[in-house]
Amino acid sequence: MPTLLILALLSAHAADLDSDSDGLSDADESGLYLSDPADPDSDDGGISDGAEVRIDGTDPLVGADDLPDSDGDGLSDDAEATWLTDPADPDSDSDGLSDSEEILLWGTVPSDVDTDNDGLGDGEEIHDWGTDPLDPDCDGDGIDDSDEVDYHGTDPLDADTDDDGIPDGEELNRWGTDPTLADSDDDGLTDDVELFKWLTDPVDSDSDDGGVIDGQEIIDGTDPLDVSDDYADLDGDGLTDWDEANVYGTDPADPDSDGDGLSDGAEILIHGSDPTSADSDGDGLSDADEVAGGSDPRDPLDPAEPDEATDTDETTAPGETTDPDETVGPDENEEPDESEALDGEPTWDTFSGGWDGCSVAGHPAGATKRGRPGGVGLLAALCAVVVLRRRGDA
Repeated sequence: MPTLLILALLSAHAADLDSDSDGLSDADESGLYLSDPADPDSDDGGISDGAEVRIDGTDPLVGADDLPDSDGDGLSDDAEATWLTDPADPDSDSDGLSDSEEILLWGTVPSDVDTDNDGLGDGEEIHDWGTDPLDPDCDGDGIDDSDEVDYHGTDPLDADTDDDGIPDGEELNRWGTDPTLADSDDDGLTDDVELFKWLTDPVDSDSDDGGVIDGQEIIDGTDPLDVSDDYADLDGDGLTDWDEANVYGTDPADPDSDGDGLSDGAEILIHGSDPTSADSDGDGLSDADEVAGGSDPRDPLDPAEPDEATDTDETTAPGETTDPDETVGPDENEEPDESEALDGEPTWDTFSGGWDGCSVAGHPAGATKRGRPGGVGLLAALCAVVVLRRRGDA
């Protein structure tokens, strides 16, 4: 800012300065009237310097000429009679400003509580809001100061309270937007951008009612006025890109975000599993494995641990397979047919504990009793009897 302009502004401020609030500027008191700029009543006569000079026409340096002031408000009774105020009441209109203040400092009417008829009292405007009691719309936004303060919550000294580029009055009276919120519909776009750039509705977060808010469509590169493009599903998993990004937390560019073998859409829409976790229930099995096995990928107890196998005397030992062609030995109570011929003379096998080469009643040599190789029992005893008899016959 140029030096001369700065000096001019400072000079103007100094010329208006009234340190003692008596209605005379400091410059006038010290240079013109020779009164004390720090004392509102330089002659202590009871009437303020400003009232003496501007109203009564008396000398602010001679106390004896001061006129009577019954209420001590700084205005003589004669001056109050002229202004139609009450000489017995220092604040005739009860607006929070003394009669002398209203006349000498603010220029308001001391008998009218609201000089500019904006709905705010003169004292309230000066002391509470800092507004001008002579101007009903201090910021020129088309809304009276009282309406801004009492009804809309806007700033009566700021024409655009929310700084969205649209004056408060225009927001209220033309667009129906909220003058205290830059983004009235909370869609990520300020009201002015919606109105003048994208032509979207600033009070409707989804102007095309397609399910995706206007701001997100701008980010996605879709048209916030075209409903058809709101349902884009770039990875073809059955979920819209917007839902993936904003609802489910999945990757709209990856049909299987957690890599468990189930598409994001299948997990959400069919199985109810977590598309961001390969093992939704934390049971050690992937969601895809559980679905393939018929169990619930959301329940860590499904499937349950299998029951232990029931032991029976017919159970094959672990790791042993039963040969379907293997013949099980005869029941212990079955009598063998001694007329059956032996295939050679059997001998006792001390390693297996049985008779080697013994075939009785159609049971081949090496037959086992209930799966026990070379089982010792009645079969072995019968074989021994047969051998002894044969040797005796010989």
